[in-house]
Amino acid sequence: MTWNMITGLIATLIGVAYGWSAWNLPRATFGSATGHIVYPVILGALMTFLGLVLIVKELLVKEKPSARNAPKFGPLTRHGKEIAAAIGASLVYAIIFEPLGYVISTILYLGAVLFLVNGRVKVARTVIVAVFFSVGVYVLFSVLLGIQLPRMPLLDI
Repeated sequence: MTWNMITGLIATLIGVAYGWSAWNLPRATFGSATGHIVYPVILGALMTFLGLVLIVKELLVKEKPSARNAPKFGPLTRHGKEIAAAIGASLVYAIIFEPLGYVISTILYLGAVLFLVNGRVKVARTVIVAVFFSVGVYVLFSVLLGIQLPRMPLLDI
């Protein structure tokens, strides 16, 4: 089994799960009953389709997988570690988003991801961008657009 086959299988499974979850979202009580469902369902269908294309493409390859193109599961490379850390940060962000509120959790998440990208050299810039982006988006949505984001329980705002 090659990396393309593994990637296609994973993409197809995630696409089906995402599309199914989107389809089962509660219907709107006013306006279009399914209007908010259309885009997520399209994304799920597109991901499923692209995963299937990758699987079919891999099945149609005439040459058999060799040791050269077979997946090697060894120690993570530097980029693999960065990807794993970004996935871990995203999972932690999803867990702390509601309890800590939008601003604090987004500052922590952006700080972690930007630290991964920029390294230790630009720590001050990373902190400034994380804080100003998080607060700016919160003000934009909460004050200007009137869309409520999870509040900060520590500051009760």
